[in-house]
Formats: sequence, structure tokens, C-alpha cells
Amino acid sequence: MTAKILLAIFFLTAASAASAAWDAGAGLEDYRWVEYPEGIDGTPKEYGPRSALFVNWTQDGERGLLYAWRAKLYAGKVDYDTFLLAAPHTPVSTQTEYSGAASEAQLLYRSNVGSYKLDQIGGLGLDVWRRAILNSGGSQIEDFSILFLRAGLRLAKPGKQAGLHAELGIKYPVSTNEDAHLTSLGYTTNPAISPGRAASGYAEIGYRINPRFDVLGYYDSWRFKRSEDVRANKPGDLPGTYWLIHQPESKMDAVGIKLLVSF
Repeated sequence: MTAKILLAIFFLTAASAASAAWDAGAGLEDYRWVEYPEGIDGTPKEYGPRSALFVNWTQDGERGLLYAWRAKLYAGKVDYDTFLLAAPHTPVSTQTEYSGAASEAQLLYRSNVGSYKLDQIGGLGLDVWRRAILNSGGSQIEDFSILFLRAGLRLAKPGKQAGLHAELGIKYPVSTNEDAHLTSLGYTTNPAISPGRAASGYAEIGYRINPRFDVLGYYDSWRFKRSEDVRANKPGDLPGTYWLIHQPESKMDAVGIKLLVSF
């Protein structure tokens, strides 16, 4: 439902715009995911490269209220250093496959700052991804769905003029959902897990070479607190007994570079 709302916002704003600009391109990022489990001396880490495709749409305008839409598709196989849950928690290494997509509708308020334009940005977005942890018996699947708000500032030359530009701000997840596919791990139930919400930062700096090409470096992140426990059962559990399961505190950081082509 949220994805349909975001698409509807995009198409409605696109239809109402007198003129608009499109950017599309590709990038490569260094991805890191770290978890902080309680009561265990260890921090599971994922790290490695991911590739990404980007599509941006922005309403043209010299000043005032404007609309924009951002989308990102990403995928990659990264290394995963972790440990066995059973004592003595022996370290093991494997890999994790990622695939995901983000879509975001934005409102911009544009004003003049000397020879630059300053955009005050507010956004509503949805980021969904699948985390497939590889093991000898197949894959352990985790699906994440994060509805978030964005607030930021962007400083850039007007139109498609050559020059430096930059953007920075914060994101806050207003709704978090994790499907850990517990039935595939031997449980009889699969309750939804909700990672704890926390603000995270993002930034990018770029140089528009000419009206056609733009190269950017960027940083993105997520911060999740420990989730509340959920209860799940396994076949053969005694009546009234259950397992407590949670997503530990987790941090994601991605640093990348991308090239965009303007239309």
C-alpha cells in the first residue's frame, strides 16, 4: 500500500509540473552492516561492494515549492563474519546476497543564496531489501521494509550549470518491519519483528561537469535499536514454553560514487 501511495504522489506531481528534469545513472558503494548482540562477545559484520542504479525526477523552478522523486535499485554479494549461536560461539565466515529498492517522494522549497539555489527538502520514502545469508543448506532469508522521513538541505547551481553541489540531512524510520522467515528455521510461527527506530545521517557532494553529466560521492546510513522480543515455538516444545527472538542493535553505512546522465 505504501509503495502505491508513493507512486501515486509521483505521477500526480509529474502531471502537474510544467517542466521537469530527469537524471539516471549507476554507481558502486562500499557497504557495511554491523550487529551488536547482547550477552555475546562478538559483533557480526557484513562488508563489501554493492552496485546500484538511480533514477531522479525534479520539477524545474527558480524558487518556491517544487516536487521531486528519487528511486534506487541495489544488489551485491558481501562477506559476512559472524559466529555460531551455540556456545562456545565459534567464529564462521560466509557471504550475504542483497537485493533491494527504495522509492521516495519529496517536497522542495527553493530559494536564492547568491549564485546558488538552496533547497529545503522533506521526503517520504520506502526502502525494502532482502538479505540472504548463504550457508551449506541454502539461504537464511530476512526481508526488511522501512518507511522513513527525510529532512535535508541541498545547495547547487541553478538549472544544469557546471559546478559543485552538496546535500546533507537526516532520515528517520517511522515504521520498521522484518520478516525473518522463522518457519524456514524450524519454528512453527513467524511473528513480524520491528527493529527499534533511530535517526541516521546522509550526505553527498558532487560536481556537474556539464548540462549532461554529473558525478557524485555519497554517504548513506541506517541506525536501528534492538527490537522488542517476539515469541515463537518449535515442534515438540512443552506447553507454555516458547523462544524469545529479536533483532539486535544494527548499524548500516554505505559510501559510494555514482555517475548521472541528465535528460
